[in-house]
Amino acid sequence: MADHIVDVADGFWNIRGSFKIAKVINIGTQASLVRLNSGRFVLLDSYALEGPIADRVMALTEGGEKLDAIINLHPFHTVFVKRVAAMFPNAKLYGTSRHHEKAPDLGWQPELTETEAFAALFADDFDFMVPRGVHFVPDDPSLHFASVLAFHRASHTLHVDDTLNWIPVPFASGLAFHPTLGKVLEDRADAAADFRTWAGELAQRCENVLHVCTAHTRMAPVSDDPPGGIALRVRKALQKVEKTLKKHEARF
Repeated sequence: MADHIVDVADGFWNIRGSFKIAKVINIGTQASLVRLNSGRFVLLDSYALEGPIADRVMALTEGGEKLDAIINLHPFHTVFVKRVAAMFPNAKLYGTSRHHEKAPDLGWQPELTETEAFAALFADDFDFMVPRGVHFVPDDPSLHFASVLAFHRASHTLHVDDTLNWIPVPFASGLAFHPTLGKVLEDRADAAADFRTWAGELAQRCENVLHVCTAHTRMAPVSDDPPGGIALRVRKALQKVEKTLKKHEARF
């Protein structure tokens, strides 16, 4: 499917992009344009905006003049950061510690997106969650589990990269934690318990979430879920990784 932009809810647009492994397998990626209570905008994550998608984003943001910030949420999603920063030179640029390390020449704001100091800057519009019990930036760059989860309160939408994925398997589709969980749990006895507690808090936070935008495959069709349906999906996802968590607990 070609790149496209989805009107998820009032004030929330999800950009479905392309990202190919070995230049062959398109696993997809995403960014989201979000209107703040102030009437201005932020872009969640970076993706090369071209053609009709760029035209739409520019029209909504008055040529980019109303875009306050570009907020990079996944430490290993870095491919398009410089292109998007150049496209919106007046927008404040936020990223994780790894973004700062990978592109030190960019004009990063000092608040890292995985910190409470950053979350406080956008507390009028968003809730942010960072997984606990796992390495946020593991030494192995192939382990893409952790990211900053962004909840846009006004549209009841969750934007999440990799930590949760939408699995479009026939008769068994739904949300699932990234399969690298077992490799990113911290090397300590209570890491699995910390993750389990965090995932329970995530499910609770999802009680009033109506839309979920995940980075790969496609956007979850959550509009048909009954109230609390997304929270139930998260709880089921946690149940599916219980063996992984218990294995880690047995090891330590």
